[in-house]
Amino acid sequence: MIQHEAYRPPIEDGRGIFPEDFRVKAPRGFNDAVRAAARLQHMTRAEYARRALLRSIEVDGVQLRRGTVEIAAAPGRNEP
Repeated sequence: MIQHEAYRPPIEDGRGIFPEDFRVKAPRGFNDAVRAAARLQHMTRAEYARRALLRSIEVDGVQLRRGTVEIAAAPGRNEP
C-alpha cells in the first residue's frame, strides 16, 4: 500500500499515527455517502476521509509534508 507523505511514524505517547482530531458538520446523508464510497475502496470511513481531504487540499495548492504545511506558489500570485 502506498502511503501519503503526510503520514508520519507513530508517536510513542499513546496517540498513535493520527494524533490530531478533525470534525466537520455535514449535510444529511453525508455519513452514508462516505461509508458507501469507503466500502467500494475497501477501507474505513476515516481512511477514506483522510485520503479525500489530502487530495483536495493538494489540488488547492497546499501540501502536508511530514507534519509541515507547504503552500505552493500559484502562477500570478504575489508572495509576501
